[in-house]
Amino acid sequence: MPLDVQVTFISQKINKIRWIPEEYVDTKCFLTGSWDDDVNSIKVWTLESPNEEEEVEYPRALSEYHVDGDVTQIKFTDKNKIAVSLSSGEVKLLEISIYDKQAPPKEVYSWKKLHNYGGHMKIWDLRSQVDKPSASFLLAGDELAATCITIHPTLPHIVLAGSESGALAVWDLRMNQFPSSLLNAHSAGVSEMQFHPENPHKLITSSVSGEIWDWNMESMTKSARGPDNQLIWMPLEDKNAMLVNSLMPTLHKAINTVHCDKGRILCGADNEAVYLIKNFKY
Repeated sequence: MPLDVQVTFISQKINKIRWIPEEYVDTKCFLTGSWDDDVNSIKVWTLESPNEEEEVEYPRALSEYHVDGDVTQIKFTDKNKIAVSLSSGEVKLLEISIYDKQAPPKEVYSWKKLHNYGGHMKIWDLRSQVDKPSASFLLAGDELAATCITIHPTLPHIVLAGSESGALAVWDLRMNQFPSSLLNAHSAGVSEMQFHPENPHKLITSSVSGEIWDWNMESMTKSARGPDNQLIWMPLEDKNAMLVNSLMPTLHKAINTVHCDKGRILCGADNEAVYLIKNFKY
């Protein structure tokens, strides 16, 4: 079946979007985090069809939690708790009701001024008594800001970061502090990346240039020998072998966030719309 792209305008710029996981069934609910609004918020949504005969699904807001600042990240810590980072540097731990999605998310804990922006990736050992990172990695020689980061689902020593220039940096954490590969990708900053949860060869990226791409990363998993005879993930000279597909026409506004669940992909954009891409082959 061909890709089916459905768009709904929700009158809010979306900076983060996440499916809410469900056991045994395909979820109908998702979260959004807004930015650049007078009052930003975390919202819980559900997808509904006007009638059973139609395949078009429209999002309907169920509940809302207001925050101070732009939402910069949403991560599930377990099936009903999320960590939310804000542009103020604050991180909140929120609880979502499993049984009543119309109940607003409830704050469990918050941390003040935990993060800022920069061109480094730092690794912290929570067991250490020393208040400094155990390792630090540079994005590139010119130290462009890292805009997003993800870990390979089956190779935990492989880390990918997107940059504000649109490039993808690939680190092998067993090696030196600089990327083992640097791929020219989008024409503007990479806003988010996600490996498909059921196919580690599939990488989905979105960009402030209005693009959403599907990468076939299988060629990057071919091992090669680097310095000291270590196995590395994709030598630089192989980067032109990548297979990349565009999942929908380029927008004139930034696509800030993307999240996939099996054959469905959600993305949110600065045109105040939510996009649902169905029939994605993974």
